[in-house]
Amino acid sequence: MNEAKPEQHDSETNLPHETNERRGFLGSAAGITAAVLGGLLGVGPLAIGLYATVMDPLRKKTTPQKAAGDAVGAKEGFYFVAQLGELDSHVPRRFTIMADKIDAWNFMKDQPIGSVYMRMQGEQVECFHTTCPHAGCAVSYELESQAYQCPCHNSSFNVDGSKLEGGRSSNPSPRGLDALEVYVQGTSVFVKYEDYFTGRHDKIAK
Repeated sequence: MNEAKPEQHDSETNLPHETNERRGFLGSAAGITAAVLGGLLGVGPLAIGLYATVMDPLRKKTTPQKAAGDAVGAKEGFYFVAQLGELDSHVPRRFTIMADKIDAWNFMKDQPIGSVYMRMQGEQVECFHTTCPHAGCAVSYELESQAYQCPCHNSSFNVDGSKLEGGRSSNPSPRGLDALEVYVQGTSVFVKYEDYFTGRHDKIAK
């Protein structure tokens, strides 16, 4: 009498095969996910670098426009500062320079960009930057001493802008005050305003 053999179901026969396929699929999905995440992580710094490269030049356009003021025919690169009648022949007077500024897409009209000291020296206009060449502090003119004084590190300068030596302490400034080019048209005084590196013996524009 023949014994009946138990039937083998296809599900039992195919189980290892299906398990391998499932594992393969999960492995492929994990690999794709890892690749996508890796790609995103790689694109992130690239996007940041691209943004910085494109946007930085726009942000750095904060240098004021070198408009020559309202006077017709004034030289390019000069800023209107004052009228000749406002200048004294003995005491330097401080003036704020105004100009238009562009910061990225923002336009700002008549913004202060710096200041200068001016006085009449005979028939000529004498003009100095108010920034101390030592460390960048702003100097002021003192009537009592008839000299420019820096409040930060005791730098001092004669009325003609040269270094003042022989005081109570040594003068740390590497050079005299930075003279600026002046252009006069009629009674209007224009100045070629520039900023210079501090802490150097040579006068070098930024």
